[in-house]
Amino acid sequence: MKKVVVLLVLAAAAYAAYAFVRRPPEKRACARMAELCGLGDQQVEQCVSALASLKRSNAASVARATACVAGAKSCGETMGCVSGAALNFGAGFVTDFLTGVQKAAK
Repeated sequence: MKKVVVLLVLAAAAYAAYAFVRRPPEKRACARMAELCGLGDQQVEQCVSALASLKRSNAASVARATACVAGAKSCGETMGCVSGAALNFGAGFVTDFLTGVQKAAK
């Protein structure tokens, strides 16, 4: 019986290590959103791919959003975290776009 208990504790520790350390922050954030907002599997996959895509162009913004989502207490708060990251990305994109236009116009 003790062996079974020890095995269950080790399994739980291994899962916790995977879920909170090894799993990418995008997946953790989307899992938290699913928990708070009741998202389905397809919506979670869309969330992960959107954050991964955003991470390629603005990793700092995604890092802030995932940290924000981790501490969120409601669905609305998680949506605000992700929306803030998207707005930050949009502002950066517009700035880069205008810089490119100015370089090309010279």
